[in-house]
Order: sequence, then structure tokens, then C-alpha cells
Amino acid sequence: VREHFGGSSNMAALPPGPKGWSVEQVKQWAVTEVGIKPEHADKLVQQEIDGEELMHLTEAKLERWGIPGGPAGKLMRAIEGLGGGGSSSVAGGMVLSEGPF
Repeated sequence: VREHFGGSSNMAALPPGPKGWSVEQVKQWAVTEVGIKPEHADKLVQQEIDGEELMHLTEAKLERWGIPGGPAGKLMRAIEGLGGGGSSSVAGGMVLSEGPF
């Protein structure tokens, strides 16, 4: 548990709001906060995914780039937690929040 919190301290170096993150900062977030392997995060670097582009990723794109389903799913859930994700995920969340529940 202590190691996890130690990883979180690295996030202090990231600007608030992922839209301002560089490609390297996205990689840092993916490895330290999401917990994916560096070799999978390197695929984000190869695709030049910065913070703004991160917010528009889809699981299909991640898998097409060679990121396996498990890490791709972790990334998508983490992106949704940041307030982004593919348009279908965001739209689905909006519908649920406005429903009669």
C-alpha cells in the first residue's frame, strides 16, 4: 500500500487536468497511476498521445496499437475517471446521470 502512495507522489509533477499533459507525462500517468507495463505505455508514446488526445482514445484504438485487452480496459476506466474517454462512454454516462434513477 505504501508503494502505491509513493507512486501517487509522482503525479504532483503533472499539471492539473490531463489536457495539458505532454506525451511523456501521459506515459508517466499510465505506468504509475494506471499500473500498465512500460512496454504498453510506450505504444502511447509511439502514437504521440498527449493529454488532449488521451481524452479521445477508444479501447479499439488501444487494441489496434497492440495494447492487450486487460491493460486497454484499465486505461479506458482510468480515462473515464479523468472525465474523458471515447464519445460513447461519455454519452452513456450522461444518459445515466440524467435518467429517472
